[in-house]
Amino acid sequence: MTSKVTPHPWSEDALFAKALLYAERMGSHTAEDWEFGFWSALTLEFIARAALAHISPVLLANSNNWRNLTHALGAEPTAKRFSPTSIGITDALARLNELLPEFTPELAGFCTQHADRRNSELHSGDPAFASLGTSEWLPRFYSACKVLLESMDRTLDELIAEPNAAQAMINSLEDAAAKAVAQDIKAHAQVWNNKNEQERNRATVQATAWATRQAGHRVSCPACDCPALVQGTPGGTVTTTLDDDEVVQRQTMLPAAFECIACRLRISGLSKLSACGLGDAFVAKSTYSAAEFFGLYIEEALAEYPEPEPDFNEY
Repeated sequence: MTSKVTPHPWSEDALFAKALLYAERMGSHTAEDWEFGFWSALTLEFIARAALAHISPVLLANSNNWRNLTHALGAEPTAKRFSPTSIGITDALARLNELLPEFTPELAGFCTQHADRRNSELHSGDPAFASLGTSEWLPRFYSACKVLLESMDRTLDELIAEPNAAQAMINSLEDAAAKAVAQDIKAHAQVWNNKNEQERNRATVQATAWATRQAGHRVSCPACDCPALVQGTPGGTVTTTLDDDEVVQRQTMLPAAFECIACRLRISGLSKLSACGLGDAFVAKSTYSAAEFFGLYIEEALAEYPEPEPDFNEY
């Protein structure tokens, strides 16, 4: 007789199986029902945990006890009354945000907010999902699920009964972002064009000096064509090379926010930045002396080699 193998409770398969159960419960309610939103939050949490376990179950281990690591590796406990604990969902989302470039700060922020709604529902008198319209969260829910599922080589149709409808909602997010940013750029361009030549020249000089001094990736503003800056978040691993006795580290950055001080245009979020041509990844470069990099600090070295400013303008 063949014995049935029970998957590790922190394994991708076990966590995804629970996500499927919660997704089924979510689908048993209509969209205006508060339980539809509540079960979606639990579904999203277990998809996120499964995605982290897909990289390694060890990433789920709470660092407050080293035995959590051995539990994640599948070892039997070596201490009495040991109860394994995993990290909270906020920490899990933060790790996914850093490890999966496609899981942007926008998506991580939504997931954190949705988990907070679940906490409010369970631990307070606030009916967090009762008055929440689906337009406020459902498209982003499907967008986050899609990114996390694809990181595990899975698709939306493994999770929900109507993946085409979910994809349509995801597409609506992109369309809305493009429409909103186009209107914003047009409005700032109009204000810029209404300035007289002297005002525009003065603002251009100020913007050029500001963009040179500040840390960020320099670009041209889509509204006024002045030098402006894009700030980003890490979107890949760090590469380290030795160049003329200096240690050079480079990391791919994903655009997160744009600012132009000339026309005061600001754009936040990768989806909006991509919609207006500012969504290209860029490279952050930092250069260190060997003493700095390997931690061989002395007072003379500190005076000679101050903390380097990262260069976000390497193409």
